[in-house]
Amino acid sequence: MTIRPFLLSVLCLGLVVGCSKPVTPDPMPTDKTTPQPETPTTGAGQQQGTPVAYVVKNSGIRCIAPPCPTHIATPVNDANAEGIKIHEIDFQDIAPSEEKREALMNQADTSPDGLKVEAVLEKKLKAGPAGDATVLRVKKVL
Repeated sequence: MTIRPFLLSVLCLGLVVGCSKPVTPDPMPTDKTTPQPETPTTGAGQQQGTPVAYVVKNSGIRCIAPPCPTHIATPVNDANAEGIKIHEIDFQDIAPSEEKREALMNQADTSPDGLKVEAVLEKKLKAGPAGDATVLRVKKVL
């Protein structure tokens, strides 16, 4: 009869010791939202920071958890290149009016020819619950 409480206390002590491991937090990155240039050779093979001509079309993907690849950018100068999934189109460098911006987005979404732009690809780290985003920073509309 005296062995049973002893075994029970040893079992409980083992559980407490096994469950009390310290938790170390993940190291925090310096800045999560700063767009970063993509790798030197992206799908089109362009050099980092050099604007490239793309045709931007709607991908047909609808968003559940952002960022969502709502557009596909296909390089104009490389016929064999695969389309690059774009999560965001940034017109900040050309500063269009709200009406002009809506017209450009409408052309990208509905036109069978898409929207032809000269742009640079950038990465936005931790853009939402779904992870990183690829941003197409438009330098000129062609």
